[in-house]
Formats: sequence, structure tokens, C-alpha cells
Amino acid sequence: MTRRTAILQTSANANTATEALDMALALASMDQPVQLVLSGDAVKVLQQNPSKRYAMLELLDAEPIGLVSDNDLNIDPGLDTQIIATAKLRELLDSFDEVLQFS
Repeated sequence: MTRRTAILQTSANANTATEALDMALALASMDQPVQLVLSGDAVKVLQQNPSKRYAMLELLDAEPIGLVSDNDLNIDPGLDTQIIATAKLRELLDSFDEVLQFS
């Protein structure tokens, strides 16, 4: 049975962001259902300096990158993203079998 994994990134730290994205890419490359969810300062990093590596998630059929925000965001339209209201984050994470947090 395949387990769905959410990767929650809350830090703007470059090393943390790289580790979270690497984990998401590794799982997606093994055809494991995965969603990278960015919250807090991690969302700001994606807005200010989006890496082309994030676009690889879509190529590997990962779920859209979740962006936790109650406001409209200025994100590269080439990225497959989904806005998640802050109040709905817990509900979203509860829908996964496993949640890995990078903070």
C-alpha cells in the first residue's frame, strides 16, 4: 500500500529548503504520493527567489506545492501551486499518512 506524505517546510533557511525539496523530489521520483507544503517564511523564499527545481515536482507528478496563506500571493505562474488557508492547514495535513516537518 502506498503512503501519502506531506513535507511541511516552515523555515526560510536555504539548507532547510534544499533538504525539504530534495526529500519531496526523491519521494516523487519513486512514484510516492507527496506534497510539499510551504508555510510562514518558507513562502516568502519561494516568492523572492524561486528555484527551477520546484518545477521538477510537477514533472514527477507530485501534488501541487501548497502555500499556506490567507492572502493572494505573487508566485511564478509556471509553478503548480495551491493556496491553503491557514485555518485549513491542520485538515490538509491530517489527510496524509505521514508528515515530515523541516523547520
